Amino acid sequence: MRIKVPIAMLALSLIAAPPVEAAPERNEPDFVVATNGSDAWSGTQATPNRAKNDGPFATLERAQQAVRALRQREPNRHRPVVVQVRRGTYFLDKPLTFTPEDSGTEQSPTLFEAFPGEKPVLSGGRRITGFKPTAAGRWEVTLPEVARGDAYFSQLYVNDARRQRPRLPESGYYFVAAEMAPSPEAAKKGHDRFRFREGDIRADWQNRDDVEVVAIHIWSASRMRIKSVDTAAQTVAFTGTTRGLNYWAAFRQNNRYLVENVKEALGKPGQWYLERKSGLLTYLPLPGETPDKATVIAPALPQLLRIDGDIPGKRWVRQVHFKNLTFAHNAWNMSPEGNSYPQAEVNLPGAIQLTGARNCVLEGCRVENVATYAVEIGPGSKQNRIENCELTEMGAGGIKIGETAYRDEDEAVASHNIVRDCRIAHGGRIHPAGIGVWIGHAHHNTIEHNDIHDFYYSGISGGWSWGYGKSHAHHNVYARNHVHTLGQGVLSDMGGIYLLGVSPGTRVVGNVFHDVNSFDYGGWGIYFDEGSTDVVAENNLTYRTKTGGFHQHYGKNNVVRNNIFAFDESAQIARTRREEHLSFTFERNIVYWKEAALLRGNWSDNFVIDHNLYYDASGKPPRFLDMTLAEWQAKGHDTHSLVADPLFVNPGKDDFRLRPGSPAARIGFQPFDISGAGRRTKPAARVKKAARAFPPPPPPPPPQPISEDFEETPVGGKAIGATTHEENEKATIRVTEETAAAGGKRSLKFTDAGGQQNRFNPHLHYQPTFATGTLEGRFAIRWERGAVFYHEWRDAASPYHVGPSIRIQADGTLLAGDKALTQLPHGSWIRLEIVCGLGADAKGTYDLTVVLPGRTPPQRYRNLPCSPEFKTLRWYGFVADADGPGIFYLDNIELKPYVAP
Repeated sequence: MRIKVPIAMLALSLIAAPPVEAAPERNEPDFVVATNGSDAWSGTQATPNRAKNDGPFATLERAQQAVRALRQREPNRHRPVVVQVRRGTYFLDKPLTFTPEDSGTEQSPTLFEAFPGEKPVLSGGRRITGFKPTAAGRWEVTLPEVARGDAYFSQLYVNDARRQRPRLPESGYYFVAAEMAPSPEAAKKGHDRFRFREGDIRADWQNRDDVEVVAIHIWSASRMRIKSVDTAAQTVAFTGTTRGLNYWAAFRQNNRYLVENVKEALGKPGQWYLERKSGLLTYLPLPGETPDKATVIAPALPQLLRIDGDIPGKRWVRQVHFKNLTFAHNAWNMSPEGNSYPQAEVNLPGAIQLTGARNCVLEGCRVENVATYAVEIGPGSKQNRIENCELTEMGAGGIKIGETAYRDEDEAVASHNIVRDCRIAHGGRIHPAGIGVWIGHAHHNTIEHNDIHDFYYSGISGGWSWGYGKSHAHHNVYARNHVHTLGQGVLSDMGGIYLLGVSPGTRVVGNVFHDVNSFDYGGWGIYFDEGSTDVVAENNLTYRTKTGGFHQHYGKNNVVRNNIFAFDESAQIARTRREEHLSFTFERNIVYWKEAALLRGNWSDNFVIDHNLYYDASGKPPRFLDMTLAEWQAKGHDTHSLVADPLFVNPGKDDFRLRPGSPAARIGFQPFDISGAGRRTKPAARVKKAARAFPPPPPPPPPQPISEDFEETPVGGKAIGATTHEENEKATIRVTEETAAAGGKRSLKFTDAGGQQNRFNPHLHYQPTFATGTLEGRFAIRWERGAVFYHEWRDAASPYHVGPSIRIQADGTLLAGDKALTQLPHGSWIRLEIVCGLGADAKGTYDLTVVLPGRTPPQRYRNLPCSPEFKTLRWYGFVADADGPGIFYLDNIELKPYVAP
């Protein structure tokens, strides 16, 4: 996309102007490294001499030793110590590691750089040769080190491009047939099994221990090893567990998954398979590839470059710089128990790792074809700079700064680092939840003028504290970045920028976020998640997001000012949780959309929204939830706001410049120049187009009926296959043996309590995908005196439309909508049955049958009204809705196509 400059308007300068192009600085080398050198030579010449008895070094490690010796001879040096590396690939035997003894000074930094005009590659891999073509057109080679158990690899690169192992299904995804409770061995750790659909997973696969199941959750994915397969029961169990028992770590019904490294699936050009026992490597070449000309590299080293300061001893690695070098081919092999992490894949290291680094620099470098994160700026690292670098083709994400752990001593906390003018692209190739730039507990960092794109999760993430606890993620600045092409229908709950926790001094300014496309909910432009506090977001442009240009889950005293939010598919602005303090101030923004909702979520009170310009390009007057602008203003909101066309130049072509006469000036909107968003220094080489690593969103799976009697769920466990919402341990939903409906021993107990942030907690819901036909839902309930219960069917619209809705009041009155139907007894099991049409069968009504104990015939209520817009079922929920204590039990929950008697 070409970002255009506003017409005839004053541009606000947010960041320093682009650097003036100048002739490249030439450093006279102290030492040179070359592939035709020798570590026995002096290393002071760029080429071998005629006598072949002197010339460059052969390894960077030898040059590193020479630099240390030089610094001992010249302790007061006032110019850089320069090592230049000549063209070629340098296969590292171990990570290139720098310690405090390698430090330079401000007057004399140590510089490792490419020889002028040449491209050296520092590789953590090994070149594989000796392939023999077979009659079937495959290439084969036996690797003795693999057969001996001394080596194994999970990635392969051919001619600088990542190649894939065989994967099933060949296109799209498989779907989990049914969620299962964790096995007894995993019950307190996480989830370790699920039911699959017939034929999707086979017990007779060869080398099954090397097969990997990649299971997509919501905002994360788990990569698991198979422990056992029960073909008759259609269940698969894994050697390890996911990271937790919560719904977001479960293998839920209809969750997507892939199966990788299946030998029997090897069949597409570009695929490869490594036989662990025999060491046989098989590759299916792409058209035009020949074994004599192809460069095949298998990664071997987990990390390529380490800067290792001594944090306890406060001995830092200072002033070590790297310029115009390429780092590639780090290795990652899955552990025996698999790999599962709650968010952002930040358990994975960087191919380049800085610990206790001060004033170190990566400039003009490339990090490509790696298996994890590209760069990690870890604890104790301050005032480092990553500038004008290309980070591409990453197994996980681009750059990590800080840690997930909170450290009390600031010297051990990462801070004051800069990532500037970089291209960070094509991440999540193995681990889809990788982030472009992730900041954990780290402060005063600047992320500016970067191009960040082609990820399956968030582009930028800041903070690692859910709520209002201690956090070091403060005074970070995210400025003038161009962030786009995120989610791509793979994961959910993401943002162009995603922030967490108490973050005073944090600014999101002058960025462009667009094309954020989640699989399900949560494709936002600017996303303030749990506890985001004291953040200012201004002069940003977001457009073409799936569920909102701006969303705040919950937080405090944030300011969203002078931004443009355009063309969200669902709702332009969202707020989830009301709190007792001020959530945010939303002012002087332009909000522009077409045929979608304006607001979504909880907009009761404790927010300020005013001086905004709203416009629905379809010409319809906007609705503020279910209110007109006048009704909304009568509540004290947007009293100075306008509804008018902002007069963008060409919004359909992503041109959001304002034409003369725009009414935006009347709300105090200050035009801003976004032409400088993104990287200012463009690469000389043409950018390669990357293929997708994960399939696009599949068609929805066939609807699966619900039938749950809780007999297989452990006592004390949550309902399998449902999402359970609990705020604290006082109000819970758990399986119990205290009572059960006829024929069973267990049921689901709802325990309500006062003091809940949301009255509707605890509650649970299933997510069926029925869209046609007539459905029958039934369940048994035992209501205890004082409890308040309601049950609803909802669609996925914004705001949602409600189908059948019934409620039991604290006195036992059964309501359908506002209509009282009957009085229910407490302490007895009652069966409720609902029949409702969907799609073409939807009539805006439903039927309810109540079966009371000891009474015949059943009580039947026909044609009870519901929303005429309710036509699809996506939320099948059960809610405890009392203000204080209350208990009820559910059992035998069913949902299935209706068959008339």
